[in-house]
Amino acid sequence: MEEVAIFYSLIKDLCGGRVYPDIIPVQNKATDPAMWPAIRYLVVSGQVEQTNCYQAFNPRIQIDIYANTPQERMQCVQQVMDTLQDSKEEIDCVLKTAPFSAYDIDRQKYQATFDYMIF
Repeated sequence: MEEVAIFYSLIKDLCGGRVYPDIIPVQNKATDPAMWPAIRYLVVSGQVEQTNCYQAFNPRIQIDIYANTPQERMQCVQQVMDTLQDSKEEIDCVLKTAPFSAYDIDRQKYQATFDYMIF
């Protein structure tokens, strides 16, 4: 899916290049602060467009950010949002869910989750 590839190309250098599709790799140990912050992105749904020839859809991508501190988490959220806001020539991303914060007990990291629809 071309839109997802473009999306990745825009955010791939954020968080020191620790940007992963679908899952955070096992080698990212929670106790090693050098492995964090990290971003996970995944297609969670989409908006179907019906055409005469085939069905296409605009993907909806969820972004999860895991960080060592609440401040680092918010810095990463802002970096992602600024990057996607400045990318209007490459791809049209519309924020669909505002960032919400949590603490991931399993990873022992501060988490932010939000998603974009890509057109």
